[in-house]
Amino acid sequence: MEPRLRMWGLFIVIMVPGCVTEVCLHDPPDIRNAMFKILRYEVGTMLNCDCEKGFRRPSSRPPYMLCTGNSSHSFWENRCQCDPTSNPSPLAEKEATWIHSQRLPNLPLELPFLLPGHCEEPPPWEHGSLKRIYHFMVGQTVHYQCAQGFRDPRRGLGKSICEMTRGKTRWTQPQLKCRSETENSQFPDDEDPPLSTEAPPGSETSRPLTTQRTDFEEHTDVAATMASFILTTEYQIAVAGCVLLLISILLLSGLTWQRRWKKSRGTI
Repeated sequence: MEPRLRMWGLFIVIMVPGCVTEVCLHDPPDIRNAMFKILRYEVGTMLNCDCEKGFRRPSSRPPYMLCTGNSSHSFWENRCQCDPTSNPSPLAEKEATWIHSQRLPNLPLELPFLLPGHCEEPPPWEHGSLKRIYHFMVGQTVHYQCAQGFRDPRRGLGKSICEMTRGKTRWTQPQLKCRSETENSQFPDDEDPPLSTEAPPGSETSRPLTTQRTDFEEHTDVAATMASFILTTEYQIAVAGCVLLLISILLLSGLTWQRRWKKSRGTI
């Protein structure tokens, strides 16, 4: 972060009580070959009143614009103003005005609606700096899109949100990777690459995907094996019980016959 932003962060801590833990102290992530836009600003967002070269902010004017309001009505408080540091020549003034009008960023025209508690894009001011410096609040959402001539083959989520985590603010990382449209993408037609069935060099050849066994099939086989084992054990126990019962009957029959035989001999 630039030293000037750190100073502004300190300024916010001093001048905006109650917002100390809600200010995003870091800039949104920088995504290669992409740019971001903001559809709406959180209440508490500040914009520096910076001027272009040859102009400066009057000391009587506030150094920032502030998005203020409540859940029903929000607006930008204060207005930025830039005055010339000296009396420029008419030609220089005309050239500066032309550069200013040509290089000002276009305001987004696709705003669907303005949510309560949010401010729209602040209006430009004469001779304002071409680079706007914002101080965002927790909850601010930034939308990314690939620059002209680039695209994301995987169509990742191009959004970053400033969050408070363990007492510190951080921006979520957008899942956006912009590549040149002229490059030969390894993923044609924006589709995910097919899974290869060939093993990498130097490794053992794996079986085709169609013959690989899933966890469900393995569990099913194990369950069937266990069931057959249980049935076999139960059958063996039943057979053993029948054999023991038969032996017991034979022993009882033998003992009964022996007693009767001894009894009949005694009577003789």
